[in-house]
Amino acid sequence: MGRMLTDLPFEEWVRYLFDHPVTEPAWHWDDAVGQVVAHAARLFREAGEHLAPYTDAQVNQGLSFLIEEGGSPLYALGETTVPLAERLHCIFSIAKLFETCFVPRCAPQLGGKGGALNPVCYMWWDVFPLYGQPENPLRREIDNACLWVMETTLSLPSLACQQSALHGLGHWRWYYPDRCQTLISEFLAGQVRLHPELREYALCALEGRVL
Repeated sequence: MGRMLTDLPFEEWVRYLFDHPVTEPAWHWDDAVGQVVAHAARLFREAGEHLAPYTDAQVNQGLSFLIEEGGSPLYALGETTVPLAERLHCIFSIAKLFETCFVPRCAPQLGGKGGALNPVCYMWWDVFPLYGQPENPLRREIDNACLWVMETTLSLPSLACQQSALHGLGHWRWYYPDRCQTLISEFLAGQVRLHPELREYALCALEGRVL
């Protein structure tokens, strides 16, 4: 959605809200949504570089604003007015965010604890403004992209990232039970010395019992 600027004088603020031609989609759903997707894709893809100047707490706060369901600007990922290729690129780029930001910066603890950046990592797929829609053929590629990111994140050398992926798969198990259970089972089978609490969490995710 377009910016709701708070630093404009009242008269300019009113013009910003109303002085637009009537279009379909409306002005605040048009250019802004494509720009949000493009900017988010670049942020995720180059997270190691662009987030380096900020503290873990600042990154946690900013990413939480970006993805939290309800007020998230990334509702645009579900908008068919944005080309599918651009939306898919943005979702695939999330894997780089986990690899270049969460892996080196999150504390090696579970449950979103231990570090200022751990909460948003842990809750990523819980609050992300997309959920599985297996009954909607227009969402098939979007859903597959989200599941691919979760699968990729499971292979990262980070307790926090692995639990984030299991958290997401545990929720998405209700939409794609066979695929999510297969990914979790393969993860468990491939781990020789898995953290006991993470193993227990994975077993809960198999049944869709994640918080």
